[in-house]
Amino acid sequence: MKRMSPWMLAMPAVVLAFATGCSSPAGGSGSLPASTGTSTGTENITLDSCGRSVEFDKAPSSVLAVGSEAPSLLMAAGAGDKLTHYAGSLNVPFDEQTRAIVENAERITEDSHDVSYEMILNSGADVVIGTDIAAGVDLNSLAERLESAGVKMLTVSGYCAGFEDRSTGGLSGFEQIYKDVESYGQLFGTEEMAKESVDQMRDRVAAAARGIKGQDGQRGLPLYVPTSGSLGSYGHESLIDEQLDLLGMQNVFSDVPKRYFEPSNEELVSSAADKLFAMYLPTGSSGLETDQQVLDEVRQRAELKGLPALQDKDAIVPLNYYYSSPGPLAVDGVEIMAKQLAQR
Repeated sequence: MKRMSPWMLAMPAVVLAFATGCSSPAGGSGSLPASTGTSTGTENITLDSCGRSVEFDKAPSSVLAVGSEAPSLLMAAGAGDKLTHYAGSLNVPFDEQTRAIVENAERITEDSHDVSYEMILNSGADVVIGTDIAAGVDLNSLAERLESAGVKMLTVSGYCAGFEDRSTGGLSGFEQIYKDVESYGQLFGTEEMAKESVDQMRDRVAAAARGIKGQDGQRGLPLYVPTSGSLGSYGHESLIDEQLDLLGMQNVFSDVPKRYFEPSNEELVSSAADKLFAMYLPTGSSGLETDQQVLDEVRQRAELKGLPALQDKDAIVPLNYYYSSPGPLAVDGVEIMAKQLAQR
């Protein structure tokens, strides 16, 4: 498989007529309410999709989710039963309810980057929800082309900041997650379930932030680690920047106005990070599947030689990328990071 940049890996795409998305809530105490599947939705709804207005005269009866965030966002909104088609990996830490719905959906392709305009239309879905990523492709034109064929397109809000002329509406990363859940609840007529899910997520994030001690003033380096190619990092527009801030830490690259970028070796070493968050994507794309594998990879990277954090085994924190993606799994991510930091 050819190597894609972590930006592409982190944001599933639709190629040619690209449209898309990705993530889901982990189970256990953080489980979200199950979808009731009893509402018919509300008519004449207009939703914001990264600054683009999308009008619905009725609730969609079928959804194509491209990538991993959309399934869990729909589940949190109480509309998981509307997911009829899925394009993306199953090697995602979906909670039990979301996994059941994803596995029951018709699988379009395992690699969300391979989705085409024709695949979308042939699915027969009323709406495609996911992540827009298409260098050189005008997203408004794409949306218009799909709509002229009878398919609406919605973008997962957490990726809006990564596209030129796209709008986040000034919302933080977690607020964008909550906005998507509430929007889908409005679209499918499951507002009460969506509100309950958002309230639960807010409470869990606040509890994780309250429970962490001793991290104030520490500097964290979020690092995307592939088995080959350049190391990457995340700036102010990333969700992990907000996660670190919630846990009392400062992202060493918080002044970089980007979501993802590739820093120089000098920038990595001179960051003088107290903690290194070693992130990996366990879908086969990064070549790393476990926490131990990413820890081993970080320790042998020549680019990081001289970084003090490497000398302290407790200063390296492994993190599955999905726990910092713009969906309900990011809530689990804050809890996981807080637990890991408490043990170090």
